[in-house]
Amino acid sequence: MKFKPRAALVVNGEPIPKGRPRAKAGQRAFTPKRTVDAEKRVAAAFAATHPGFAPLKGRLMFIATFYRSTRHRVDTDNLVKLCTDALNGIAYVDDEQIEEIHAKRIYGAGERARTIIRIFEHTDSPAKPAEDTEKE
Repeated sequence: MKFKPRAALVVNGEPIPKGRPRAKAGQRAFTPKRTVDAEKRVAAAFAATHPGFAPLKGRLMFIATFYRSTRHRVDTDNLVKLCTDALNGIAYVDDEQIEEIHAKRIYGAGERARTIIRIFEHTDSPAKPAEDTEKE
């Protein structure tokens, strides 16, 4: 497969995992404030580095490197999920376009905690649907 680099950004600050929706008795579920704030930070970093960017419409590869200051336990998939959700409608039309994900956590970043995101678009033609092999 061939890929074309389409966007790259650095989000300064401690990478935050996507929080699970919470619900209080008698209320609808809500997204934790920490998650909402972190998603806004990712979206703002993208907007600052890519003003006027038209959301991508093709098949994508998403690469993220998370530089964390501590070894506090977090799931890599939740770190990725926060970023992909934050960039929905901004970097790409919908995160379902992401066909390939590469992610890595690196510890000991101290004050240089950050997230580096790179988005690539597949340049080869889209996969063709399987031909109907049933004969009439």
